[in-house]
Amino acid sequence: MVRADGGAGEYDLHWGELHKHMTGPGADLSKLDEVVGYARQHLDVSVVQCYPFKWYRRGREGGIREESTGYDAEFEDWWETIQAVSERHHDPGSFVTFPAYEWNGNRTRWGDHNVYYREEGYPLDCAWELPTLLENMGDRDAFVLPHHTAYEVGNRGKVWDVHDPDLSPVTEVYSSHGSSESIDSPVSMEMNRDMGPRTHGGTFQDALDRGHRIGAVASNDGPGLPGTWGNGVAGLWATELTRDGIWEALEARRTIGTTGDRISLWWSLDGHPLGSEVREPVSRNATVDVDCPRALDRVEIVHDGDVVETYLHDDPADQSPERYRMLIEFGWGPSPEYGDFESLEASWSGSVRATGGRLTAVQPRFKGFGQEYVFTDGECRFDLVTSREDVDGMLPELDADRSIQGFIVEIDGDVNTDIEIALDDRDALVVSLGDVFEDDTLFSFTEESQRRLESTFELSAEDVHNPDVVYHNARKVRCSRAVPRSACTATVTFDDLPATDGDDYYYVRAAQQDGQFAWASPIWVTDGPGSPRRSESITTADRTRTTTEK
Repeated sequence: MVRADGGAGEYDLHWGELHKHMTGPGADLSKLDEVVGYARQHLDVSVVQCYPFKWYRRGREGGIREESTGYDAEFEDWWETIQAVSERHHDPGSFVTFPAYEWNGNRTRWGDHNVYYREEGYPLDCAWELPTLLENMGDRDAFVLPHHTAYEVGNRGKVWDVHDPDLSPVTEVYSSHGSSESIDSPVSMEMNRDMGPRTHGGTFQDALDRGHRIGAVASNDGPGLPGTWGNGVAGLWATELTRDGIWEALEARRTIGTTGDRISLWWSLDGHPLGSEVREPVSRNATVDVDCPRALDRVEIVHDGDVVETYLHDDPADQSPERYRMLIEFGWGPSPEYGDFESLEASWSGSVRATGGRLTAVQPRFKGFGQEYVFTDGECRFDLVTSREDVDGMLPELDADRSIQGFIVEIDGDVNTDIEIALDDRDALVVSLGDVFEDDTLFSFTEESQRRLESTFELSAEDVHNPDVVYHNARKVRCSRAVPRSACTATVTFDDLPATDGDDYYYVRAAQQDGQFAWASPIWVTDGPGSPRRSESITTADRTRTTTEK
């Protein structure tokens, strides 16, 4: 949990996973408690999500594999298990869960959506058409949130003609598929080659251009544990860490989405927070508070689809600050490309501490199951697992990259402060802040690698003609260049933002120097006294009940 240093006031920032399949072909439902337990290790919020799909073989000799659609009686048992696990792990004030499932209806036609319930007890609704699903959800405490919206409309892209602002207050701007922000945004959407490239019609900006009031989140929708680094994580500005508090944050669109690193992003327009709708007249002065785990590169204001303001962060290389941030990574190691090793998995147990200074915060960068850490009294104890094998046995869905695990640590100290990485199976690794302020440091366990070659393949050092095979298969620890906290944080003001004659939307995009991104939900300014504009298309749900614009 992070409290903003800027204008967030009563709200705290909580990090959550809003899209992680936990059932499906080959999934062992007896492991769901363990799956959610690992989520709790590094998240404040997590869905417990049913993936009600099966694989079938079709055609001559079962030549094509097809994913099921629609209802199957077995899904009811899955859903009962999901709800029981969700209820069991919900711990208000510490860890919030929601029962959820991915809609298994006509998603080819309407685009993909997840259904979220505020509490257990609601049905697994397998309505075939999206308008029917929205109508059914009208009298339930539910959200129906779109994801990977930027595929071709009519082929898994989002049809924004059918949209209920009450049921869908936010959408996934980023996930394991990539970014659905726009067709030419700086983060690509090339991770799922089967589903094709992103294109116009279903993007986040397309929704905003149509007048929809919809906020931004990011979540996994892919391999690895809930909250997998690099696949997206949601930031939720809430008054309390409870189901009601998180639900209200989603309803109010006080949300952000990040690619992986937990970039704290808060912004306001004339004092109105992200997610707000503001009536004219306003002065259109924006304030952005950004706090990055690593060095900040830029902050951008997007207005009606165009970048209209850019702030470039220029922090001087000054060794006088007392607080630094540094990335420590563990991994690499033996690869199946080089031979049949007995095991491709490596365990890392130990601690990180500072001498002549103090660790003040730790942020995990986890990409696979099996990761545990405890941070107390200035020391981070950890048990990590890395592997070059792209199979994560906890959930049999796609391939999970577990080759590297890491932490971003914050240290109070000076150039004479030492960072000690004490590993249980070898001598401690020590770097000084003065050294890593100038450059990174790499520890390569080549002697261990050579011993592995001898024990596994009976290859002595004299037998190895190309030393690459020793280095390439060695475990490594990398300490990135340390940066002062001032290189990571900024409060930026943008005055007199441009306006059009009609309604305007503005949102914030921030980037670190290493290419990690964050998006903050828009703020809308409308020039009329009535309800904000909506798409001309009216959903079935609109015809059967009254919807109120937020």
